[in-house]
Amino acid sequence: MTKPDLRRALRARLQNLGDARAANSRAIVAALAAHPAFLAAQTVALFAPLPTEPDVELLWEKSPRQFCYPRVTGPQIEFVIVRHPEDLAPAAWNPLVREPAAAQPTIPVADLDLILVPGLAFTRDGRRLGRGGGYYDRLLAARAPHTATLGICFDLQFVPDLPCEPHDQRVDAVVTESGLVAR
Repeated sequence: MTKPDLRRALRARLQNLGDARAANSRAIVAALAAHPAFLAAQTVALFAPLPTEPDVELLWEKSPRQFCYPRVTGPQIEFVIVRHPEDLAPAAWNPLVREPAAAQPTIPVADLDLILVPGLAFTRDGRRLGRGGGYYDRLLAARAPHTATLGICFDLQFVPDLPCEPHDQRVDAVVTESGLVAR
Protein backbone atom coordinates (compact mmCIF):
# COMPACT_ATOMS: atom_id res chain seq x y z
CA MET A 1 0.00 0.00 0.00
CA THR A 2 1.09 3.55 -0.63
CA LYS A 3 1.23 6.14 2.14
CA PRO A 4 -1.95 7.90 0.91
CA ASP A 5 -3.79 4.54 0.78
CA LEU A 6 -2.65 3.71 4.32
CA ARG A 7 -3.71 7.14 5.57
CA ARG A 8 -7.21 6.68 4.15
CA ALA A 9 -7.55 3.19 5.65
CA LEU A 10 -6.34 4.29 9.08
CA ARG A 11 -8.56 7.36 9.18
CA ALA A 12 -11.53 5.05 8.49
CA ARG A 13 -10.46 2.69 11.31
CA LEU A 14 -10.13 5.60 13.75
CA GLN A 15 -13.59 6.95 12.87
CA ASN A 16 -15.03 3.73 14.26
CA LEU A 17 -13.28 3.99 17.63
CA GLY A 18 -16.26 5.72 19.27
CA ASP A 19 -16.63 5.42 23.04
CA ALA A 20 -13.52 3.24 23.36
CA ARG A 21 -11.35 6.35 22.84
CA ALA A 22 -11.78 7.58 26.43
CA ALA A 23 -11.01 4.25 28.12
CA ASN A 24 -8.13 3.50 25.78
CA SER A 25 -6.72 6.99 26.33
CA ARG A 26 -6.77 6.46 30.11
CA ALA A 27 -4.88 3.19 29.67
CA ILE A 28 -2.30 4.86 27.41
CA VAL A 29 -1.78 7.68 29.92
CA ALA A 30 -1.36 5.17 32.78
CA ALA A 31 1.32 3.36 30.78
CA LEU A 32 3.00 6.67 29.91
CA ALA A 33 2.97 7.88 33.52
CA ALA A 34 4.85 4.73 34.58
CA HIS A 35 7.34 4.81 31.70
CA PRO A 36 10.98 5.52 32.71
CA ALA A 37 11.33 8.24 30.06
CA PHE A 38 8.33 10.10 31.48
CA LEU A 39 9.44 9.60 35.09
CA ALA A 40 12.87 11.05 34.26
CA ALA A 41 11.55 13.95 32.17
CA GLN A 42 11.14 17.47 33.45
CA THR A 43 10.02 19.00 30.15
CA VAL A 44 7.55 16.96 28.11
CA ALA A 45 6.29 17.83 24.65
CA LEU A 46 2.62 16.86 24.38
CA PHE A 47 0.27 17.30 21.45
CA ALA A 48 -3.30 18.58 21.50
CA PRO A 49 -5.17 15.51 20.29
CA LEU A 50 -7.51 15.48 17.36
CA PRO A 51 -10.87 13.78 18.05
CA THR A 52 -9.50 10.45 16.72
CA GLU A 53 -6.18 10.56 18.62
CA PRO A 54 -5.38 9.36 22.15
CA ASP A 55 -6.11 12.03 24.75
CA VAL A 56 -2.63 12.49 26.22
CA GLU A 57 -3.75 15.67 27.98
CA LEU A 58 -4.88 13.40 30.82
CA LEU A 59 -1.18 13.47 31.80
CA TRP A 60 -1.82 16.90 33.36
CA GLU A 61 -3.66 15.04 36.15
CA LYS A 62 -0.93 12.44 36.69
CA SER A 63 2.20 14.30 37.62
CA PRO A 64 3.49 17.84 37.65
CA ARG A 65 5.78 18.47 34.72
CA GLN A 66 6.65 21.33 32.49
CA PHE A 67 4.44 20.62 29.48
CA CYS A 68 4.80 22.23 26.09
CA TYR A 69 2.83 22.01 22.88
CA PRO A 70 3.71 22.36 19.21
CA ARG A 71 2.92 25.40 17.14
CA VAL A 72 3.25 25.34 13.36
CA THR A 73 5.47 28.03 11.87
CA GLY A 74 5.83 27.54 8.15
CA PRO A 75 7.48 24.17 7.46
CA GLN A 76 8.52 23.63 11.11
CA ILE A 77 6.94 23.09 14.48
CA GLU A 78 8.21 24.88 17.54
CA PHE A 79 7.30 24.22 21.14
CA VAL A 80 5.77 26.56 23.68
CA ILE A 81 5.47 26.00 27.44
CA VAL A 82 1.80 25.93 28.38
CA ARG A 83 0.44 26.39 31.90
CA HIS A 84 -2.84 24.59 31.19
CA PRO A 85 -4.44 22.93 28.13
CA GLU A 86 -7.18 25.55 28.19
CA ASP A 87 -4.51 28.07 27.11
CA LEU A 88 -4.57 26.53 23.64
CA ALA A 89 -6.69 27.98 20.85
CA PRO A 90 -7.81 26.74 17.43
CA ALA A 91 -5.04 27.15 14.87
CA ALA A 92 -5.62 29.66 12.09
CA TRP A 93 -4.57 27.07 9.49
CA ASN A 94 -6.93 24.33 10.85
CA PRO A 95 -9.58 24.98 13.52
CA LEU A 96 -9.55 21.30 14.57
CA VAL A 97 -5.96 21.73 15.74
CA ARG A 98 -5.30 23.52 19.02
CA GLU A 99 -1.99 25.26 19.55
CA PRO A 100 -0.37 27.96 21.72
CA ALA A 101 -0.96 31.58 20.81
CA ALA A 102 1.59 33.26 18.56
CA ALA A 103 2.71 35.70 21.27
CA GLN A 104 3.96 33.00 23.65
CA PRO A 105 7.74 32.37 23.73
CA THR A 106 9.21 29.13 22.46
CA ILE A 107 11.42 26.60 24.21
CA PRO A 108 14.52 25.26 22.41
CA VAL A 109 14.12 21.72 21.11
CA ALA A 110 17.35 20.82 22.94
CA ASP A 111 15.54 21.53 26.24
CA LEU A 112 12.92 18.83 25.64
CA ASP A 113 13.44 15.66 27.68
CA LEU A 114 10.60 13.69 26.11
CA ILE A 115 8.56 14.14 22.94
CA LEU A 116 5.22 12.35 22.62
CA VAL A 117 4.72 11.76 18.92
CA PRO A 118 1.30 11.28 17.30
CA GLY A 119 0.82 9.30 14.12
CA LEU A 120 -1.73 7.53 11.97
CA ALA A 121 0.21 4.26 12.08
CA PHE A 122 3.26 2.73 13.74
CA THR A 123 5.21 -0.47 13.32
CA ARG A 124 6.59 -2.44 16.24
CA ASP A 125 10.11 -1.27 15.36
CA GLY A 126 9.22 2.43 15.69
CA ARG A 127 8.50 3.42 12.11
CA ARG A 128 5.72 5.99 11.85
CA LEU A 129 3.19 7.22 9.33
CA GLY A 130 2.19 10.80 10.02
CA ARG A 131 -0.47 12.94 8.40
CA GLY A 132 1.80 13.94 5.51
CA GLY A 133 3.28 17.30 6.48
CA GLY A 134 6.66 16.01 7.63
CA TYR A 135 6.63 18.22 10.75
CA TYR A 136 7.51 15.48 13.22
CA ASP A 137 10.11 13.93 10.89
CA ARG A 138 11.94 17.28 10.75
CA LEU A 139 11.60 17.70 14.52
CA LEU A 140 12.88 14.20 15.31
CA ALA A 141 15.83 14.65 12.96
CA ALA A 142 16.83 17.80 14.89
CA ARG A 143 16.26 16.55 18.45
CA ALA A 144 19.02 16.40 21.03
CA PRO A 145 20.61 12.99 21.68
CA HIS A 146 19.24 12.95 25.25
CA THR A 147 15.63 13.53 24.15
CA ALA A 148 13.46 10.42 24.31
CA THR A 149 10.65 9.90 21.80
CA LEU A 150 7.53 7.83 22.35
CA GLY A 151 4.99 7.18 19.63
CA ILE A 152 1.42 7.35 20.93
CA CYS A 153 -1.40 5.39 19.30
CA PHE A 154 -4.21 2.91 19.76
CA ASP A 155 -3.57 -0.80 19.19
CA LEU A 156 -5.61 -0.66 15.98
CA GLN A 157 -3.01 1.70 14.51
CA PHE A 158 -0.27 -0.92 14.45
CA VAL A 159 0.59 -2.16 10.99
CA PRO A 160 3.05 -4.89 10.04
CA ASP A 161 4.99 -2.69 7.62
CA LEU A 162 5.19 0.87 6.34
CA PRO A 163 6.77 2.32 3.22
CA CYS A 164 9.84 4.31 4.29
CA GLU A 165 11.65 7.20 2.70
CA PRO A 166 15.09 8.56 3.66
CA HIS A 167 13.60 11.48 5.63
CA ASP A 168 11.31 9.26 7.76
CA GLN A 169 12.31 9.17 11.44
CA ARG A 170 11.66 6.42 13.98
CA VAL A 171 10.56 6.77 17.58
CA ASP A 172 12.33 5.05 20.48
CA ALA A 173 9.23 3.07 21.48
CA VAL A 174 5.46 3.08 21.01
CA VAL A 175 2.85 3.21 23.79
CA THR A 176 -0.71 1.96 23.30
CA GLU A 177 -3.60 0.98 25.58
CA SER A 178 -1.98 -2.47 25.84
CA GLY A 179 1.22 -0.93 27.20
CA LEU A 180 4.70 -0.39 25.82
CA VAL A 181 6.05 -1.77 22.59
CA ALA A 182 9.81 -1.28 22.53
CA ARG A 183 11.92 -1.51 19.44
